[in-house]
Amino acid sequence: MNFTNRDDLGIYFKKAIERESSLEITELKNEINSMTKDAKELFEKELEEEKIDILASRARDIYKQHQEELSVKQRNLDLLVMKKRMELIDELFNNLALEIQKFRDTPVYAKWFNKKLGTYQVKDFDAIEVNEKDLSLVPKTLKAIINPKIKAGFILHSKHLSAIVTETISSNLEDARKHFYSTAKWFSE
Repeated sequence: MNFTNRDDLGIYFKKAIERESSLEITELKNEINSMTKDAKELFEKELEEEKIDILASRARDIYKQHQEELSVKQRNLDLLVMKKRMELIDELFNNLALEIQKFRDTPVYAKWFNKKLGTYQVKDFDAIEVNEKDLSLVPKTLKAIINPKIKAGFILHSKHLSAIVTETISSNLEDARKHFYSTAKWFSE
């Protein structure tokens, strides 16, 4: 190559510049490819994290909705159970009332009546309320008051009206019902 010749010198510089620029272009392409690859990986990673966050949020929403629906269903079930228990209790006490009606018509009833009456000092009382069917069981010393609401048993009234004794099966049955409601664990479960 002749360094004094301009054409040779131009060709030389042109080749040198092309060679250097080709190396830089290759290096820049490699750098751009690397940066593109890193950016793509970062974008995919962020996208995956965002997808996981969205899925986790949706899962929480679904779980919350499920819990709310479950709570409503549980409350409805509790109400149905309570209703059924009330029906069973009412049926039990209604059957018991029927049995008391049957008991009232047996010879054992008169013995029960006299035994209950015998637990009190009859001389301290002036009157007795009874069902019409029990008039024959009333002692002669007491004034008999007919009360059709009394199915079985009696109510004693003192001479001074300061004391009343209620020994009716209906009142005992009502006391038993109240006692059952207050002591049964059926309504607190």
